[in-house]
Amino acid sequence: MIEECCLIEMNRRPRIPKTARHMSFLDRSLCYYDLVKVQSLRSLISFPVDYNLPPYRSMPHAFKVSSQNKLRTLLLSNFYICFENLTESIGKLKHLRYLDVSSSHIRKLPESISSLQNLQNLDLSYCRSLYMLPKKMKDMKSLIYLDLTRCDSLQCMPSGMGKLGCLRKLGMFIVGKEVGHHIGELQRLYYIGGELSIKDLDNVQGLADAQNANLARKPNLHSLSLSWRDDESSKFSEANSEDVLRALEPHSNMKKLQISGYRGSKFPDWMLESRLPNLVEISLQSCMNCEHLPPFGKLRFLKRLELTRMDTVKCIGREMCGDGENPFPSLERLTLGPMMNLEDWETNSMGGREIFTCLHALQIEKCPKLVELPIIPSVKYLIIEDCTVTLLSSVVNFTSIIALRIAGFDELAVLPDGLLQNHTCLQRLHILKMRSLRSLSNQLNNLSSLKSLSIEDCDEVESLPDGVQNLKSLEMLGIYGLPKITALPVLQSSLVGLLIGNCEELTSLCEGLQYLTALKDLELYECEKLNSLPESIRHLNSLQSLTIRDCPGVSCLPNQIRHLTSLSRMHLYKCYNLMSLPEGIRNLEMLRELEIKDCPNLERRCKKEKGADWPNIAHIRTIIINDQVIQSSET
Repeated sequence: MIEECCLIEMNRRPRIPKTARHMSFLDRSLCYYDLVKVQSLRSLISFPVDYNLPPYRSMPHAFKVSSQNKLRTLLLSNFYICFENLTESIGKLKHLRYLDVSSSHIRKLPESISSLQNLQNLDLSYCRSLYMLPKKMKDMKSLIYLDLTRCDSLQCMPSGMGKLGCLRKLGMFIVGKEVGHHIGELQRLYYIGGELSIKDLDNVQGLADAQNANLARKPNLHSLSLSWRDDESSKFSEANSEDVLRALEPHSNMKKLQISGYRGSKFPDWMLESRLPNLVEISLQSCMNCEHLPPFGKLRFLKRLELTRMDTVKCIGREMCGDGENPFPSLERLTLGPMMNLEDWETNSMGGREIFTCLHALQIEKCPKLVELPIIPSVKYLIIEDCTVTLLSSVVNFTSIIALRIAGFDELAVLPDGLLQNHTCLQRLHILKMRSLRSLSNQLNNLSSLKSLSIEDCDEVESLPDGVQNLKSLEMLGIYGLPKITALPVLQSSLVGLLIGNCEELTSLCEGLQYLTALKDLELYECEKLNSLPESIRHLNSLQSLTIRDCPGVSCLPNQIRHLTSLSRMHLYKCYNLMSLPEGIRNLEMLRELEIKDCPNLERRCKKEKGADWPNIAHIRTIIINDQVIQSSET
């Protein structure tokens, strides 16, 4: 029987049949084998599994191909550990039709790739280090799919991209000043569709130049991003900016629109309902001179609206809502901020019209002059960051929310009275970066539905509030960056997950763990003064995952660990003084994975067949030490 398919598995030396036409591999092990001789190959596909190893500086030997190779498909997507630069010999793959190096460390493409006249698909998306494309890319006349999405380091486009008339996908175009790099190169790319980001619009020469892009005649585009450089020293005038944006009117099929760095003081007429009726998402960023907003409320299908760094906007109200009977009938997510001069959000002037009837997610960030939020009953998810204390008090009116995130407010020592007293629907609460906060007092007492509580980077909090013990629905508790907390109180037995990190003074977990019979995940990291796990850990008979990281004070684990009969994963990282593993670990029949990294004493004691602790861990299916698999049921 002819073997046409071949899978190279991790840590196994492959047997590559001479008749193989389609090959896939799981890690860099392939890089040690010479594929030049496998002339039957038509497709080669990677499935990465290791992201910790450094990238190659050049293409591995396995991919150095000959002109006799008939490879059609080469897919190295997400192959982080593979290479930074493709070898020039890839130009010998005359039959190649599909090349995917997306999300890799690649920095540039070799000039020889321009000779691949049969190449139809070239995926470079999310190659964030890519800074250069081949100069003769305009000669690749068969290209249909060229994806440059999020190639953030790319400095310019090759000259004459407009000659690639078959393109259906581009992803990004960077406007240049020289002939062959103008925005007019887009004119003849009639069929490009999907998403397109046009950058460096500062280089557009004016109205006529911008009109050459011919965006209104590209019906297949559904997402458009237009950006000017965020550079205050730019000499691009306000008038020129307005001319350019007016000329870049997209087709009415457009669904997503982002404008960034626009220097005009007003938006063009095409940003109205009649010209772009199908818009679903709008994002305006760093449009610093625009005081007035278009009537986005008239867009029937608009679901997401983001306004950031619109620092001359002072009021949101009737103007943005428009004159329709039901402004923003479909809007689901609204993000405001930073908006340093936003003072007022009017809803009283709506004349009884229903507004934001579908809005369920609201985020307000860095609006230092805004003092009040309108009451929007439909909101379920609310984020307020770095605003006034007066604005924070508006949370009292959002009694139907199920998730709340509060951040900043450095001057607050306590939360406003009664802030959360009526939030019986609240399920998730995240409090972070409140540097002066000392206590949550009785703020948690009435949160009968709360399932997840996270308190992060609150430097002055010395203890968890007593109300934590009364949260009978609480399942997840995260405590991060509370440098003054020394111990945990008795916690609710309903907890399923507990994460404690960067609590420098924490010395004891005793009371906190003794009743957690439902706990499945426990993670401890960067707790410098924590010396050991308490003997009460024996009560955690539901625990499935235990992680201890960066806890230099931990020198031993209690032998009571033998009672953790449900434990299946144990991860120990950077516990430099952990001397050994307890003998009781050999009783953990469910333990399937043990990973140890940067624990020098354990590394020595857990050597396969030789270490003193090996008899206690030999039954574990997968053992990984310093990123090396030393035992696996698959090997």
